[in-house]
Amino acid sequence: MFLTGGGCGISFRPGEAINVPLYCAVRFGSIIFARQRWERARLLSPQTDCARTSPPPFGSHPRHARISLCYFAENADTADRDDFCPSLVADFTKHGFARLVKHGVPPAEIEQAFETSRQFFKLPVDQKLKSPHPPTLASGSPRRLQESHDIVAEHDELWSNIWPPAGVCDTFQPTFTSFLSVCYRAELAILEAISIGLGLPPPTLSQLHAKQSNELRLTYYPAVSRGDFAHSTRIAAHTDFGTITLLFQDSVGGLQAESPPGSGIFVDVSSAGQHECIVNVGDCLSKWTGLNSVRHRVHLPEKTLCTSDEQDIVDERFSIAYFGKPDRSASLRPLLGEVEETPYMTAGEFQNMRIQGTY
Repeated sequence: MFLTGGGCGISFRPGEAINVPLYCAVRFGSIIFARQRWERARLLSPQTDCARTSPPPFGSHPRHARISLCYFAENADTADRDDFCPSLVADFTKHGFARLVKHGVPPAEIEQAFETSRQFFKLPVDQKLKSPHPPTLASGSPRRLQESHDIVAEHDELWSNIWPPAGVCDTFQPTFTSFLSVCYRAELAILEAISIGLGLPPPTLSQLHAKQSNELRLTYYPAVSRGDFAHSTRIAAHTDFGTITLLFQDSVGGLQAESPPGSGIFVDVSSAGQHECIVNVGDCLSKWTGLNSVRHRVHLPEKTLCTSDEQDIVDERFSIAYFGKPDRSASLRPLLGEVEETPYMTAGEFQNMRIQGTY
């Protein structure tokens, strides 16, 4: 088996612990990006698009993918950004994903966000229904094993928030108003790095996101029996509509990315826990730059594959996804290469089209 990651080729046997490329910090602006270093890590087994009830047979040699770990941090000397930014773009080109720590979202804010999300979703149903959200599934769509709550910026031009009323999870509104703002600042830093990695002026992408048409989605996946995954997933395979998504999740697992793109083979995306941010390319960024917007899903956590009892319980899971989206009036005209002088769809038009097709 041959794996390329971070520009290096590695030979390995499936399932063995090997040296894989991670990143150590170098500064770009107020954010530290990364240089390659080596650290041991275990590669996870992939799963195909259909549910799998047992590990692959011995000697089947499934494909693996490794998503590099990038360290961001504030307040360091400027150095080597020209080395890092192309590496980040290379990861997005190959995997459509990157894993980040010290990304500018303080650990204390992440912990507060998860604790508040847990408090809200654990409320009695009659309390949660005091801030009802309209249904998002079209009639006849498969049941999804989740609950969610969406939040937008207070000045959003189209949508307004439905907050829990006074006396119901009173920390909810201040916690997530602050968290949305912090994620927006992190998004702009990442977009600037992507622009540099592509050979574009640093503000090329960030200036297309001035109106903060972003969305924060809190998701709770209740504990379910393993047999429920025989005909369903926690979230079906999809791509994200926007520019980039910043995902924070607990340690339960289950996030998978299609690797290679279009293959129908889904590989577990490992995570060190809720302080780590998993970033993936969205459809709008793909249209601008050609970077891979990769299908991903939430399925059976890898650690449950060693059992076969369909009555086994899959742990509950919490995640917080920040969907960085362009200004709705922004053109999706490609930013690279020869471009035809014809009208291009705006980001708002594209997302409306995708929403109608999905829901």
